[in-house]
Amino acid sequence: MEKNKNKIKAKLTKKFRLVVLNEASFEERFSFKLTRLNVFVFGGIFSFLLVGVTTVIIAFTPIKEYIPGYSSTKLKKQAAALFYKVDSLQVHVNTLEKFTEAIRPILKGEDKEVGIELPYETKNIKVSNSHKVMMDSDSVQMQIASIRKELDSSYQSYYKGEIDSLQKKHISSEEAIATLYENSLKSMRDTLEQALETQTDLVQDLKLELLGKEKNISNLNKQIALKEIEANHNLQDLSKEKKEAALAYQQKTENVKEEMQIFLRKEYHQKEKQLVAQHQSELQSLNALLFSKEAEIDSLLFKVAQQQQKKIGELADEMPFKAVDSSQAKLFVRSEKDSIFREDVEREDRFSLFDFESDQVEVVFFAPVKGIITEGYDVKEKHYAVDVAVAKGTAVKAVADGTVLFAEWTVETGYVVIIEHTNKYISVYKHNESIFRYQGDLVKSGEVISIAGSSGEYSTGPHLHFEMWHQGYAINPVNFIEFE
Repeated sequence: MEKNKNKIKAKLTKKFRLVVLNEASFEERFSFKLTRLNVFVFGGIFSFLLVGVTTVIIAFTPIKEYIPGYSSTKLKKQAAALFYKVDSLQVHVNTLEKFTEAIRPILKGEDKEVGIELPYETKNIKVSNSHKVMMDSDSVQMQIASIRKELDSSYQSYYKGEIDSLQKKHISSEEAIATLYENSLKSMRDTLEQALETQTDLVQDLKLELLGKEKNISNLNKQIALKEIEANHNLQDLSKEKKEAALAYQQKTENVKEEMQIFLRKEYHQKEKQLVAQHQSELQSLNALLFSKEAEIDSLLFKVAQQQQKKIGELADEMPFKAVDSSQAKLFVRSEKDSIFREDVEREDRFSLFDFESDQVEVVFFAPVKGIITEGYDVKEKHYAVDVAVAKGTAVKAVADGTVLFAEWTVETGYVVIIEHTNKYISVYKHNESIFRYQGDLVKSGEVISIAGSSGEYSTGPHLHFEMWHQGYAINPVNFIEFE
């Protein structure tokens, strides 16, 4: 699980470079460093801001009136007021229709009972005293006919007046309804015309703003072109300055190298003089010891010879000398230690201390970086290197003199540099941010070859993955170099 998490994290934080090139000259205009995580974050923020801006524009500007199904509050209030007025007028018309339906049978003379109270009172007809007199049937019939005529004439006159008044009221109500309808239509037309005028004004304003923005964009494009031309000139100038700076830096490095060589030569000569003086003093002391030893041996031999001569004089024949015995002759024979010591002294007198040849040439390794070791050399986990945590941008230096065998980009470990040193030593530097030396270049001990970073899929942070190999076998760099 941890490895999968590390892989996911490495994929999200893996850096890419977006480069914009000139199609004709393939000149790099500008570039950006991107990761998947940055792209997701910036895309989400941009979409959120875009949605927020569009909602604010739609909600707080007149553009919201173009939304289908949306209407303004003024139009809603006016429509509601007109609806209430029409409803009240409809109720009034219904009452008038009921009234006319109730009066219609009475006007026609139909005998129907109507459950509506009329808005007038019935008149009592007074009969004269002459009508009360008993008459014959003819006179009674004539009287009834005259009464009927009077009643019909009174009712007809009354009904005509009521009908005329009702018709006038109906006509006035219709005229009032028509005027209200016309006024509402006029108000609606005025509001629509005002809305259209405002919308046209807004469209014109937007067109003017777009024209201004297009002008600004054209001006910005011109400024960008001028800036690009200036940048190209500046780059050319900077390239000259960099060349001069590189030459000055090379001269400084050569001067420093010469000063270091002179300093080392002085130290070498001083140490050589000190060692020669020490060796000579030791030789003098040894010679003094040898001289004293030889003097003691000579004195002993002289004493032995005297004793022999005494013994010879005491002899009768008085021989001057006698052959030396084998036991006495052993004193004159050199021992093995004496011969070895004499050979060493003669060799030291004949040859210098600094001219001895040795089978193995020692190599002093320089620390590539200084930092904390986050993961050490482990054969069981097949980690044949040392991971040193450093700050991003730290200079990585060559551990010794050698030749660059490999300096290229790899997908898993980023920029990699491999250097071959004397006695078949090889040093490997991985996960670099950038490299300064290439295949076939000769490097010196302590020379900057790259900048530490976090390139490659297997990298989890800025560090240096350092390996050392000797005759095809991996070795622990801690045994040769102090990183902390």
